[in-house]
Amino acid sequence: MENKYDVSIIGGGPSGAFIAEKIASEGYNVSVFEKKDTIGEPIKCAGLVSTRVFEICNINKEKIIQNKITGANIHSPYDNCIRIGGDRVHAFVIDRKKFDQTLIKKAMDQGAKIHLENELISAKKIREHIELKISKIGKHKCNLLIGADGPKSIVRRTFSFQEPKEFLIGIGAEIENSNLNSNFVEIFIGEKIAPGFFAWMIPTNNNGTRARIGLCIKSNTKKNVKYYFNNFIKNKITSKYLKNIKINNIIGGIIPLGPPKKLYKSNVMLVGDAASQVKPTSGGGIYTGLLSANFCSKVAIESIEKNKFTKDNLKKYQKLYIKNIGGEISKGMKFRKIFKHLKDNQMDYYIKKFQNKKIIEIISKYGDIDYPSKLVPKLIKKSPSLLKTATNLIK
Repeated sequence: MENKYDVSIIGGGPSGAFIAEKIASEGYNVSVFEKKDTIGEPIKCAGLVSTRVFEICNINKEKIIQNKITGANIHSPYDNCIRIGGDRVHAFVIDRKKFDQTLIKKAMDQGAKIHLENELISAKKIREHIELKISKIGKHKCNLLIGADGPKSIVRRTFSFQEPKEFLIGIGAEIENSNLNSNFVEIFIGEKIAPGFFAWMIPTNNNGTRARIGLCIKSNTKKNVKYYFNNFIKNKITSKYLKNIKINNIIGGIIPLGPPKKLYKSNVMLVGDAASQVKPTSGGGIYTGLLSANFCSKVAIESIEKNKFTKDNLKKYQKLYIKNIGGEISKGMKFRKIFKHLKDNQMDYYIKKFQNKKIIEIISKYGDIDYPSKLVPKLIKKSPSLLKTATNLIK
């Protein structure tokens, strides 16, 4: 075959681009195949991240950040509300297109070959390597294949990896003329707003007049996602923020939840949304995907150096993932199992239960969008009565 690489990556999103940069920087031959014609479009993400994302990527965040978020207002189905944070920056709103394109440029600068408008048609393991068929390029050969090709991953399906345990269906829009506090995210829960998940409003400028809004619902909901989106805009609880908005564009997508038991097979690894490396509590996948991509790239480089791509050699990726972020995602899936069965009156009860100065102070001080489970023991220690609340939730 004419085209032969050490590593081929399917998908040019953040995880794929990050891995490409890391492997290419060591002098190895890397190819990235992206089915879209433009990196970073269309945007299918709310674009809310912690500072850890910039620490992993090592990019100039000032060129990427659109707004800084200090807190959140969480609205119950009956519009009881708790406000958390407000005292310091907890998250950043980013320009996803610029972010994705910055990462892919870094990969190209290191020598990675980026092929746009090229989709994976087929892949199979032949002896000690992988043979691919790419839509425009044709046949292609690599020692290691990395699937970073999103929720509907062809690599995952082709090599019979376990499918995600659940898919969320999402819809979002970029709007202007909104009436938001520029430093606060608005979160709305309830069966009539977003059954099985939540809706959001994220201000993207420093005066709250531009925003990204959206929601996700569980896949077995009787009515479609557009119905809930229209209801969200017109709802009496949300209308005060959205009364005069202009919608610039609407996008949709799916979010995979529940990673497979194994992220690797001989000559193949999965990463990012293809591996369901998504926070079940928020649907966010940028940080979890990039952190996992960092581990994936390290193991890939070691494998190239040893010229060994067996399961025994690649399983280190799985161990690093579980040790660092896999446990958090697993805990998130347990919380999700509880949350998606809550009724509106139960949600409202627990929101009111959390309208306590001591509890809000603890959440504001220790809350972490990347590791939410770390908050639980601190809450119970400061307020033992919450243990009973937690037990009732599990029941």
